[in-house]
Amino acid sequence: MRLNLAAAIAALLLSAPMPLGAQAPKGRGPLISIEPSQHDFGSTRQDQKLVYDFVVKNNGTEDLTLLRIATSCGCTAALPAERLVPPGGSTTLHVTLETRKYKGVLERSISVASNDRRRVATIRVKAFVEVPEP
Repeated sequence: MRLNLAAAIAALLLSAPMPLGAQAPKGRGPLISIEPSQHDFGSTRQDQKLVYDFVVKNNGTEDLTLLRIATSCGCTAALPAERLVPPGGSTTLHVTLETRKYKGVLERSISVASNDRRRVATIRVKAFVEVPEP
């Protein structure tokens, strides 16, 4: 009888699932952040090419791949220095805004899609375009 009881306890312990703390932790994957989230160029003139570098960080545990970068207007461009960012690493996102013949407040957005499935990162740039008096 003792042998059957010991065998039953051993079988129960061996078939029980491992505690959560004993399982291999799952990675968080890539995690994108862009700093700052916006930039104001201030007052400027028409026909200017304004430039600013944002910092793209990977706060995750796996490589971050920048897949698609879209701007809200053809007057805005954004090019990353690198498309692959290792965990804990960063790269720059070189953004240009052309004021062309715009007047007044000029606001544009840039969306960055990556292999971070949690979100698409969006940043904004703006400027106030002054028009010279004739």
